[in-house]
Amino acid sequence: MKSFTLWFASLFIKDHTHTSDPEVRAAYGAFEGWVSIIGNTLLFAVKLAIGLTVNSAALIADAVHTLADSATSAVVIVGFKMARKPSDNEHPFGHGRIEPVATLIISILLFVAGFELLKHSVTSILHPTVATAGYGAIAIISATVIAKELMARFSFILGDLIDSDTLKADALHHRSDVFATILVVVALIASRFGYGQVDGIMGIGVSVVIFASAWSIAREAVNPLIGEAPPKNLLDDIEGACRSVTGVLGVHDIVVHNYGENRIVSLHIEVPHHLSATAVHEIAEDTEESVGRITGGMVVVHMDPINRDHPHYEEVLENVRDIIAEDPRILTFHDLRIVGETLDRGTILFHITLNNDSSTTDHQTVISDTRKKIEERFPHLDLLIKIAPMYSYNP
Repeated sequence: MKSFTLWFASLFIKDHTHTSDPEVRAAYGAFEGWVSIIGNTLLFAVKLAIGLTVNSAALIADAVHTLADSATSAVVIVGFKMARKPSDNEHPFGHGRIEPVATLIISILLFVAGFELLKHSVTSILHPTVATAGYGAIAIISATVIAKELMARFSFILGDLIDSDTLKADALHHRSDVFATILVVVALIASRFGYGQVDGIMGIGVSVVIFASAWSIAREAVNPLIGEAPPKNLLDDIEGACRSVTGVLGVHDIVVHNYGENRIVSLHIEVPHHLSATAVHEIAEDTEESVGRITGGMVVVHMDPINRDHPHYEEVLENVRDIIAEDPRILTFHDLRIVGETLDRGTILFHITLNNDSSTTDHQTVISDTRKKIEERFPHLDLLIKIAPMYSYNP
């Protein structure tokens, strides 16, 4: 199926292998949308014709569900077209987030369709009619299950290829139609044995499937709009790109913002304190270039000078490391600096990263507990401990 899908796409999409190109990505979205619209329209006509002929509420409901798939596919086409629009004065970050908006619209359309089908099905239970579908009609409806499953896999493959939640949402919509039609087939068979109310009950089952699909799609659409955590492999790649630059001692406070294909990354890197401003600037530019090659977006680097040549740096480092390791609320620490040449007078500064399950009220407690333990070992030093925000990622 995957080989066929890719071959089929290559017939209609120019430069189909350049999936990171916004134009190619939009072409994939339009391609999936039009294929889905054509397929769903044909299936809708078949289901509706048979549903009206045999007087099946569940089949008519399923036909409407299939037609709704065409509407959502139209949203896919429009969403991808608008998402590739360039930046303008009102939208300096581009229009990439229109894609998850389109996905959210798909889920809303599904909720509406599910509600209408639920009402129709309840009416069918209260006022049941017997559907008289022959086995030939049932066989045809069963064949549409295979067709919809192939369409679902087609959309999933393209969604994975260009990493699009919108196409995956459309695929999930197709998949919900598969389960819905299976329920309809059960209802048609039951009607042949005189169980007329099964038709309405299966119609309710169809609506439940639609609601479940709509909820799943909405959840996937809302995450990028609210702001979601970047994938672990991307953070690892960013860290590796930073550490590959000569002069970088460490990296922390990585922040990633996604606006569709437009990605903005900011981070802190640690460098030797004795370097000149010119040398530090060159390291920053090399790091921005290295990370930019991976992320494909704008990169901003903040420099933290670290004095590892301090006569007591290793001693302080080992003590802080031991204290942090004893506290399960703390994941890691970074940006350790010592101000002052002796341990009789000076300041220790560092940042800590907490576990995600630590509440805001725990923050001051964690700092207080850490401070007490460090003061027991270094009573004459001042302490400045900060907690990294949750949107800032630290290796």
